[in-house]
Amino acid sequence: MKRLSGFLFLALCLAAVAGCEVFGADNDDDGEINYSQIRDIRFSEHVLPLLQQKVAPLLADETGLRLDSWESLIAGSDFGEVLIAFDAENSLLVELATKLDPPHPSQQGEEALTQDEIDFLIRWIDEGARNDAGQAPYEDAEDLLYVCNQDDALISVIDMEANVVIRTVKLADFGFDGAPKPHHIGVEPGGAFWYVSLIGANTVLKFNRDNELVGQTASFATPGMVAVHPTEDLVYAGRSLSAVDPPRSIGAATRSSIGATAPAAVELVEVFFQKPHALRISPDGAYIYTASLVTNQIASVNTATNEVSLSGFPGDPHAYLHFAIAPDSRTLYATGQVSGQLSIFDLSDPEDPALTGTVDVNAGPWHPALTPDGGQLYFGNKGANTVTAFDTQSQAITVIDGAGLAQPHGAATSPDGRFIYISNNNSRGDYTPRYDFGDNAAAGTVVVIDTATNSIVKVLEIEDFPAGMDAVK
Repeated sequence: MKRLSGFLFLALCLAAVAGCEVFGADNDDDGEINYSQIRDIRFSEHVLPLLQQKVAPLLADETGLRLDSWESLIAGSDFGEVLIAFDAENSLLVELATKLDPPHPSQQGEEALTQDEIDFLIRWIDEGARNDAGQAPYEDAEDLLYVCNQDDALISVIDMEANVVIRTVKLADFGFDGAPKPHHIGVEPGGAFWYVSLIGANTVLKFNRDNELVGQTASFATPGMVAVHPTEDLVYAGRSLSAVDPPRSIGAATRSSIGATAPAAVELVEVFFQKPHALRISPDGAYIYTASLVTNQIASVNTATNEVSLSGFPGDPHAYLHFAIAPDSRTLYATGQVSGQLSIFDLSDPEDPALTGTVDVNAGPWHPALTPDGGQLYFGNKGANTVTAFDTQSQAITVIDGAGLAQPHGAATSPDGRFIYISNNNSRGDYTPRYDFGDNAAAGTVVVIDTATNSIVKVLEIEDFPAGMDAVK
C-alpha cells in the first residue's frame, strides 16, 4: 500500500511539472504573457489586457469604441466594426497594426506591438474572436444584410441591428479564384438560404445561413440581378449590365435542386429583347418583370406558366435599370439609367404595365428599394453621388448627400423599415477612407440612412466595388 502511494505521489509530481509546461507557458519568468505559447485563448486573461495596453492607442480615433469588455469591443465604434470574426485580414485593428504607414499619430511614443502579439491577435480573430464562453460575435444574428464586393470576390455580411460587418464570405475559399465578380444577392424568406450571381464564373451560388456553400447552378452566361420567389421553390437571374450582347433570356432554377451532387439545371425564359437586366418579382409572386437596357420594353413573365407578355413605351431610351414593386403588387417603379427619370407603372393588368408618369431625378438612378409599408422609395444616383428619397403618395422628393456616397449602387431596407442601406462602388476614389493602408484608396462603403430623418447615420467601409445587396425579410 505504501509502495502504491509512493508511485501515485511520483505520478502526481510529474503531472504537475508537465502541467506547468503546458498551462504555465502563458507567462515568461518576469510574469509577462508569452503570446507565442498560448494554446487555449481566454479573452479576459489574454486578449483584453493586450487590447487595453497596446491596441488602444491605435484605435484612439474610433469614437464611441469602448475596450472594457468583449461586448463593447464587438459593438464597434461610431464608424462600424473594428474586427470581423474569422477574418483578421480585413479587420481594422489588424490593419492598423500591420499596414498603417506612417504610424497612427496617437501611436507615437507608445510601445509598439511585437510580432508575436500581432500573430496572436490574428489567430484569435481567425479562430472566431470568441469570448470566455467560446461564443463568436453575432453568431445568433438574424437581421442580416448581404453585400457583394464585386472586385474583391467576397460578400460582406452586416448585422442590421448593430450596423456592423460581422462576417465575410471569401469566394476563393470555395475554389472561385481569379475574378468571379459577385454581383447581386437574393435571400430566401426567413433567411435559411441566400444566392449570389457570379458574372465572371457564369453561375449562381447557393449558401446557407452559416455561409456554407450548398451548391450552384449549371452554366448561365453573365448572370446579373437575382430574385427569389416569395412562396414557390424558384430563384431567377437576369443578365449583367457589363455583358456586351448577352442572351435574350432570363433563367429560372428550382431552389431545392441546387445541391452538392451536380450543378442545378437552369430553365431559360426567352424575353426577346436585348440586355434583360432589371429583375423583380411581384410581392404576390404571380409575375416576374424584366426590362431591356436598350429599348423601352418590359417583359411580364407569369411565374406559374413562364408565359411572356411584352410591353413597349415611346420616347427616348430610359435604360430601365431596376425595379421596385409596391407591397400590394399594384405599382411598379423603374429607374432610368440614361434618362435620369423615375418611371411609374400601374400594374392593374399585371401582364400590361401602364405608364402613369415620370419624375426627373438626379443623374444615373440605380437600384431602388421600398420601405416595408411602401410609403418611401429610395435609390442612389450614381452620376451625382446622391440618394433620392421619393414619397410614393405625395411624390415629393428629398435629395440626400454626404460622406460615403460615391457611385451609389445597391439598395436594401431593414425589416422594420428604420434604415435604408446604400452600397457605393467608389471605383473613382470619390470617397477617401479614414485610414490610408496603401491598398484601400478605392475601398467601397455601405451608407446607412435613417428613414425617419433621411439623414446618414453611419458609413461602413467595406471592400472593393460594393454592388448588389439583399436583406433577410
